[in-house]
Amino acid sequence: MKIGAIPLMLALVAGTAGSDDLVPQKTPPASAGPGADCDRVCTMRKLVDRHLALMGEIGEENEKALQASLRELTALGPPVVRVVHDAYNHWSRTKEVGEAAPTRPGEMRWRAAYLLGVLGLPDAKRLLYDIARREDPDPRRSEIDYADEHRVKLRAVAGLEQLKAVDELKALHERGGTLSNATAAALFELGVNVGRVSRVDARTALAKDVADPKDYKPNKGRPPQPSRPGEAGAPDVKVQARPDSPKARPPKE
Repeated sequence: MKIGAIPLMLALVAGTAGSDDLVPQKTPPASAGPGADCDRVCTMRKLVDRHLALMGEIGEENEKALQASLRELTALGPPVVRVVHDAYNHWSRTKEVGEAAPTRPGEMRWRAAYLLGVLGLPDAKRLLYDIARREDPDPRRSEIDYADEHRVKLRAVAGLEQLKAVDELKALHERGGTLSNATAAALFELGVNVGRVSRVDARTALAKDVADPKDYKPNKGRPPQPSRPGEAGAPDVKVQARPDSPKARPPKE
């Protein structure tokens, strides 16, 4: 670790330790009806939930609605950052989803982390840093949880890059671990080279690639290449959908 990095990292850790204090302890549920019972925080939560749901849709019309929603959320200013983080915490605590949920909790956490970055509000730096510095779960307990956590943390690093959070990215890089390459690349894009990082033209990199001699698309005149047990495409490999995926559930009668 470089000299001078320890005070910076300690300051950031101390500053983020109480990030949950930024989140309202009792946020009205998103399902609450409009009216006097839905205060400003409740209204913002409805807008955030709508935006997170829109992120899973495709099409030109949806893209226009998504951009309009983002402008609306950005116009709300710093208070909306706390509401997005509240939504992130909600999906972090959620283990099972109902039929009305847009998608899996892990995907919803990724969407919330993405939204924190694209809002462009400096208040999100502290929260994204806090998300990225969490300890990795044990992959032996659940590969799905590990994959979800790593994907969310990578999205948090990308959000910090979008917010030009150099100090936070430096602190994360000093911690090492699975985010070392991601933080080094993000810092490089922001003009900080932590070493062993360089830009390579895509065509140059692809020119050095060596073609695989195996024939993965056999025709009637050529038999397919045999697959070893355990390899993708082998007869003994069965692909199963995640049990918490809404698409894996049987349709309603």
